[in-house]
Amino acid sequence: MKLSPLSIAISSFIALNSQVTLAEESANSGIEIITITAPKLIYSETALAEGNLVMPDVADWLKTVPGANINKNGPITGIAQYRGMYGDRVAKSISGHQIISAGPNAMDAPLTYINPIMVESVSVYRGIAPVTSGMDSIGGAVEVKLKRAMPSSEFELSGDFATSYNSINQASTFAGDINIAANDIAMLAYFSDQQGDDYEDALGNTIKSTQYDKQQSGIDIRFEGNNFEIGSTWHHSTTKNSGTPALPMDIDYIKSDRFNVDGSWQGSKWTVDWQLGYQDATHGMDNFSQRINMMNKMHRYNTAIATTVDYKVMLSNDDWQIGIEGFNADHDSTITNPNNMMFEVLNFNDVKDQRDSVFVQWSPQYDSTQYGNQSYSIGLRIKQNRADANNVSSSMAMMMPAVKALQTKFNQQDKSVSDTTFDLALNSQIELSNALTINYGLGVKQRTASYQERYLWLPMQATGGLADGKTYVGNVNLSPETAYQADLGLSYTDDGFSIAPRIFYQKINDYIQGTPTSDMQVNMVANRMGSENPLQFSNIDATIYGMDLNWDYRLTQQVKLSGVASYVRGTRDDINDDLYRMSPLNSRVNIYYQRDNWQTNLSLHAYAKQNKVSQLNTETATGGYALIDWQADYFVSSGLVIRAGVNNLLNKQYSDHLAGVNRAKGSDIAVGDRINGMGRNIYLAVDYQF
Repeated sequence: MKLSPLSIAISSFIALNSQVTLAEESANSGIEIITITAPKLIYSETALAEGNLVMPDVADWLKTVPGANINKNGPITGIAQYRGMYGDRVAKSISGHQIISAGPNAMDAPLTYINPIMVESVSVYRGIAPVTSGMDSIGGAVEVKLKRAMPSSEFELSGDFATSYNSINQASTFAGDINIAANDIAMLAYFSDQQGDDYEDALGNTIKSTQYDKQQSGIDIRFEGNNFEIGSTWHHSTTKNSGTPALPMDIDYIKSDRFNVDGSWQGSKWTVDWQLGYQDATHGMDNFSQRINMMNKMHRYNTAIATTVDYKVMLSNDDWQIGIEGFNADHDSTITNPNNMMFEVLNFNDVKDQRDSVFVQWSPQYDSTQYGNQSYSIGLRIKQNRADANNVSSSMAMMMPAVKALQTKFNQQDKSVSDTTFDLALNSQIELSNALTINYGLGVKQRTASYQERYLWLPMQATGGLADGKTYVGNVNLSPETAYQADLGLSYTDDGFSIAPRIFYQKINDYIQGTPTSDMQVNMVANRMGSENPLQFSNIDATIYGMDLNWDYRLTQQVKLSGVASYVRGTRDDINDDLYRMSPLNSRVNIYYQRDNWQTNLSLHAYAKQNKVSQLNTETATGGYALIDWQADYFVSSGLVIRAGVNNLLNKQYSDHLAGVNRAKGSDIAVGDRINGMGRNIYLAVDYQF
């Protein structure tokens, strides 16, 4: 858990200069980036975006960004959502690398592989993400920058050690990193241990399958020359006995190793950046060890294995960014019953998911005296997407003709797929005055289907974390999604006050969504397994629109107000229904006060009721609520800070709409009920940096 003070970095035209920390491209390309940073120990104002100091999942940090939220299937299973799109539709870059989940239900979502103490910053591209931001950015892009070893010609030693405790679930974190540098070489080593029990809601109900146990460690070695740098990194992650109450199974274990090499070369006019990565992940999950399941014949254990190779090479100068990027992932998944050695379902067998791309982005430099205060960027990415799968099998085929028919049908069809897709994005800003700037963006983005959407042959809930309780089957012949996107906003800054509202609209052709299947064999198998009305992934048309804003106002030198607000609506165009799992209207207001060597922050989080729900997915409505959080920081010295705080100060009973419904028997809430949020949580944290 990251315990160093966190500050906001908002683009230069909406934030006070003392708070600005931006990616370089945003200053001259019309691209706005909101960055959640983790600086060294200093007095830092809590403003429009801030890291979560309590929860173990970095995905929680996204809740402070306008337009962003998370689908929370478990305490360490957060799936990024931005403006109504989530999962594979949102590009996630971890220090430039693609992280591919091993589990078919995204229990190990990409952001869960990040150790919070290693985070330098988490950036969200506001509006239409540029083509340089990732392979598939139809739903936006999140870029995580991790700490790296810091070479020095002289001997230097630095580090960060942090610990914390939460009362609501007896959760503890102990983490640290240390950097040793000399002779232009450096090594950074880190470790982290995060553990927590099941939490209680405001009424004292224990929410089953919300415990977690996670350890991470790694080493980064880096050499810096006159005009080049080269480095190598190893990350190891182990997760044990961690719950996912919104899913049909819990995490038994996840073991992952990532190896990366990267480098850069600085010429007189051009810079070359390159990287190569490899990840090997094994994931075991079950429906009986952490939740009650009295039916031995229904015990299920799923072992999933994924290996990924990714690469990226980019040439850049003041105006141009040109590059290639891609990954090649292999997936396997086998379901067994430990009480019946004869039972086996080969769910995904040697699935290949290969994606290669080439991109170019132009951000011309203008002479402001000749062309005025305007900037823009335009980019194009062309992607070649290939997928294939080997034959599948099930022991149930011997006794169930419908299973045998589905197995034969899948094995006999041509499963190889090749799609060529593209992304096109234009972003611009025009400065009308010293106080007012207009931003606009236009884009056409495409996404090809995931391997679950194509190759799920037996009706199951292995859906990349949808968590709707429905069983699905795939569709090999899915067409790529195509989104036509528009974004318009303005930024106003004057006399200590800033505000930046945005409106957006997306028309999505061939949106991939589950629809009722007419396949008799699928319906027969689903009914035999106790699941009614199975769905098949299909192409439909959809529309997503909404608005978001951020603002801040300095009352005095010591007191500041800030906040965000977000609204999104998603509808199907083919029938009168809403899209599934849309975040409700929500807002956040912070009151910050600083004096001498201490600072405090009071936050109000308000969510409206959500009754615009998917009837097809039997999604239930949720009520509105408001929560108050409070935190105080005391700086003992320049390197030591003590923090204390309370989440849900008034002990409000509530249900986060994006947390889903309970699937775990043995909890104090019934299966099918909305998962309640945490009750009042008191926490204490200490962070020492040197």
